[in-house]
Amino acid sequence: MSSDRLEALMNQAKVFIQARRYEMAIVTFQQALGIAPGSIEVLSQYSKALAQISRDQEACKIFEGALEVFPDDVDLLRNYGTALSKKNQHNKAIEILEKALTIKPNDVKLLGCYSNALKQAGRLNESYRISEKLLKIEPENIITLNSYAQNLISMGQHEEALQFFECSLKIQPNDAITLSRHANTLASTGQHEKALQFFERSLKIQPDNAITLSRHANTLASTGQHEKALQFFERSLQIQPNDAITLCRYADTLASTGQHEKALQSFERSLQIQPNDAITLSRHADTLASTGQHEKALQFFERSLQIQPDNAITLCLHADTLASTGQHEKALQSF
Repeated sequence: MSSDRLEALMNQAKVFIQARRYEMAIVTFQQALGIAPGSIEVLSQYSKALAQISRDQEACKIFEGALEVFPDDVDLLRNYGTALSKKNQHNKAIEILEKALTIKPNDVKLLGCYSNALKQAGRLNESYRISEKLLKIEPENIITLNSYAQNLISMGQHEEALQFFECSLKIQPNDAITLSRHANTLASTGQHEKALQFFERSLKIQPDNAITLSRHANTLASTGQHEKALQFFERSLQIQPNDAITLCRYADTLASTGQHEKALQSFERSLQIQPNDAITLSRHADTLASTGQHEKALQFFERSLQIQPDNAITLCLHADTLASTGQHEKALQSF
């Protein structure tokens, strides 16, 4: 009887995940763990659901507990490595994924996660080589093609990356993730109108994908459609309220529409999650300066410049704010 109940709960959780209702899936997995507390499948899927809504700390604890019992389970190792990478613990993530690769050296999913972790750690050449290996193993696998395209983007080769996304879409024309990544790359190359079309196609298939909603909003803002952009940012934040990048972009768009107080609140939330993000610190500082809070703005500009001392935009905005407070000599030095 308990096995039937467990199977029913797992099927229900999978339905919630497909619908991007991760909170409901988590509650269902917790019920399943009450029946089978040591089930590797339940623990793995539960942890992945937590990671999907940025509850990475909880996810990692569960992975660590499960790996004490099942130290050589490749799926657990892969998912744990991915969660660590999301927490910016890149070296540890790479170590975990390399352990998994000693067990399954040609596992496509595992190689893809390893390539991504290397890329996140700034080891672009190594990541690129793994992507090439993946292409030789499965040249028509869209995960492989997309991973290769993402590596090309990291190396600044956007036009070539678009070709690989197009190859993926010939194989699976309705893959929402590929459509979204293709759209984002088009936006990066200034092809905003075409990008918006691909975002819309992706959102018809996955209307509640927080990343796609956020990227779509950002592209709308880039084309001056600020009010529409705010609606999409808000939809994204309803799904993933603690996404620091979305909070920063949302704040930036609020500031563009004159909603400075709301913008500052959103910047502050973003900085609570990623306190050392140079771009957010700079944009927050600029908004503070726009509201006449020059002294406070200068503190945030200085924090940003400690992290990115050669950022030309931040240097220019910093100099402008110094000049606004009568510190002309220092402003000239900053210019």
